[in-house]
Amino acid sequence: VIKTGEQNDKNEEWTKLSRKHEIDVNHEKRHISIFGGKLTDCINVGEEVCEAVQQLGISLPEAKRKWYGEPDDVIRDEYLHQAHLMGLDELTPSGACEALSARLWRRYGAQAISLLETIREDPQMADPLIGGTDYVRCELTQAARREMIVTLEDFLRRRSKLALVVHHEELKNSQGLKDACEILFGKDAPERWEEYFGENSFFYEIKMNNKKFPQNQKNNAV
Repeated sequence: VIKTGEQNDKNEEWTKLSRKHEIDVNHEKRHISIFGGKLTDCINVGEEVCEAVQQLGISLPEAKRKWYGEPDDVIRDEYLHQAHLMGLDELTPSGACEALSARLWRRYGAQAISLLETIREDPQMADPLIGGTDYVRCELTQAARREMIVTLEDFLRRRSKLALVVHHEELKNSQGLKDACEILFGKDAPERWEEYFGENSFFYEIKMNNKKFPQNQKNNAV
């Protein structure tokens, strides 16, 4: 990003220019604009934005509180202690890539402690949402409480990654996923289901095209 009035040094590598962020503050309109930057620099960008917000006269509650990164070792040790006492890893789904205690901590940090309580109350909450996957049912309740999931595609492709490891037809026939849809979307569940699996969906169109043009016909046409 090049500020207004700056000259571009032709000897400077262009990739450095494209990855440098700049924050512009319009004090008159009380407006902040962020230009450029990269994902790995998000903490620095965020800190600069916080400073700019305070310059505009807006106080930030707990401005110095560390909100990112893994929780303190004390919290992790307490979580692992509770997980050990309840035999959490014995509930790890068959074929899982990692122990259940490791998965929940890696994905949810301190929030994983509340998931332990959910599993204590109902051990079936440690069962896979769909057989053969690592995503367990208590993670769904966590997603429903804390994440703004608005479409089934959002849940399957970005939040849980289930669409990346399970065939489309298997997802469509999964009772666990139908239950998940009810929990996530309530009265809108049928609409969200039809949006993803119905005849007007993107995936249905792909399926129909594959039937019209089998792989061998595609190869012959090339």
